Amino acid sequence: MNMYEDGNLARQFARPASYALPQVDAPHPDEREAKKKARRETLRSEAAIREQYKIASRNRTRAAFRLFTVFIALTVAVGFVVWRSAKITEMSFVNAGLSRQISEFEKHNSLLQDRISAKSSLQVVRDNATNRLGMQKAASDQILLVPAAILRAGSDQDLLLEHNSPGKRFVNENVELIESWVRLR
Repeated sequence: MNMYEDGNLARQFARPASYALPQVDAPHPDEREAKKKARRETLRSEAAIREQYKIASRNRTRAAFRLFTVFIALTVAVGFVVWRSAKITEMSFVNAGLSRQISEFEKHNSLLQDRISAKSSLQVVRDNATNRLGMQKAASDQILLVPAAILRAGSDQDLLLEHNSPGKRFVNENVELIESWVRLR
């Protein structure tokens, strides 16, 4: 029983194999699990580092966006202030030009008023009439005296005018008196 020639798998060969058997390094299952665990830990730490980088990147992006927004807001505010000051300066120049025109118009207006007052002054009119037009003093036969009774004898409308304004009544009566005198002549 000691010797089995056929079918004995556990028999010992006395002589070595004539060819070299390959060395198979099959890792131990515990080693394999340890490598897998180490790899998982490495991947987890890399993922955590990536996530931290993404969070930091998001924070930097938010900060840059806030800074850009503040910069744009300040740029708009400064632009608005510059635009308003330019408009105010432009209005100031327009106002100065209008003030200059107003002063020129006032000078021109005062000159025209002086001319008008010089032409409508009764003394100037009298001097022009006597010097240039040959007006002379009226003789006594040229003066017509109108009695007050004629002035009083008028229509009811004249009485109404008399109560309303004495200056108008007097002017209207004088016009009628002059017209009646011209018709009589």
